[in-house]
Amino acid sequence: MPLPLGPVFGLILFTAFTNCLLYLTPAETGEKRRTLAAVLLTDVVILTEILHFTGGSRNPFSSFYLVHVALAAVALTPVYTGLIAAVCALCFASLFAGRAGTVRAGEVVCGFGPDMAGDLHLKGMLASFVLTAACIAFFAARLQEALRKREREVARLREQSARQEQFAALATLAAGAAHELGTPLGTIAVAAGEIARAAAAERLPTAVAEDARLIREEARRCREILDRLHDKAGDPARRIEASELFERVRERLGSMAALVAFDQANSGVAVHAPAEALVQATVSLIRNAIDAAPPNQIARVLVEPRGENVRLTVADGGAGLGDSVATRAGEPFFTTKPPGSGMGLGLFLVRLLAERLGGSFRLEANQPCGTRAILEIPAPA
Repeated sequence: MPLPLGPVFGLILFTAFTNCLLYLTPAETGEKRRTLAAVLLTDVVILTEILHFTGGSRNPFSSFYLVHVALAAVALTPVYTGLIAAVCALCFASLFAGRAGTVRAGEVVCGFGPDMAGDLHLKGMLASFVLTAACIAFFAARLQEALRKREREVARLREQSARQEQFAALATLAAGAAHELGTPLGTIAVAAGEIARAAAAERLPTAVAEDARLIREEARRCREILDRLHDKAGDPARRIEASELFERVRERLGSMAALVAFDQANSGVAVHAPAEALVQATVSLIRNAIDAAPPNQIARVLVEPRGENVRLTVADGGAGLGDSVATRAGEPFFTTKPPGSGMGLGLFLVRLLAERLGGSFRLEANQPCGTRAILEIPAPA
């Protein structure tokens, strides 16, 4: 069956060009839809021209109009979909406007393709059905994958939003507690000072004076925690090097710093984060590692670059986490420590810090035993 191959392949190449141009054209959502509708209309007209050149209404590949309608139904608004469907119907009807021309000396007459034999038409119907079904199935599979990806993203955002709401509630509670505790702590410090002076004047047992000094010291420590809580609220993100982070963590840990080994190989590596929040998160991870490990075992802290991020790893040699514990680790007020040893907020706040900075936090098994807490946050631009 002789065909005008020049015009046919010219139209196919023009179709490829317009579709490639669509992918390379940046546009807003509304403009993108108008552009897509224009490209689909162009494809419908080009398909009609190709059918005219290759058998007209007898060409079984006219079923490819359904592919354009399916694409429009999912990718465009109902108005554009109706427009595409109407144009497809009109173009398909135009194929019946004139009978396919006859062939004279290998030339096409009247601009229409040659007549198509019945057996060729039936074989073409089979090929057309297979290709049309394959195109629609492929598009439907892509669509389902996109929907599943969107559902996973929505679920992740919902989970993140729930954690942010929990954090907001905790922040409100902490602010109220800080406000309410300020006066009692001041009173306790004053009373402890009076007890210490009275113990010295009355020559009471030394243990009384020592207890009074201990009470004043603990009250001062609580006041420092409240002050850090106040300062943390306005703590902006800045560049902080690993060496500075390690130094501030050592100061915060006090005597516990002797149980921590800081890897100094990448002490010049820097992160972009609120300094106080990062120090507090690191201290929480280190204290958890020390509590989980056997007595006097060293917890190891490592900072290393990972592409555009910086990875902070705190490893211990404890018994590790069971599956049920690992699943719930990071939930607010969930803890495996004995009563009075922790509130279960440390890992929760670490995870929130990671999400706030666009990073990630996870717990992994450490080899040969123990747990690794891995915090990844962006490096400075």
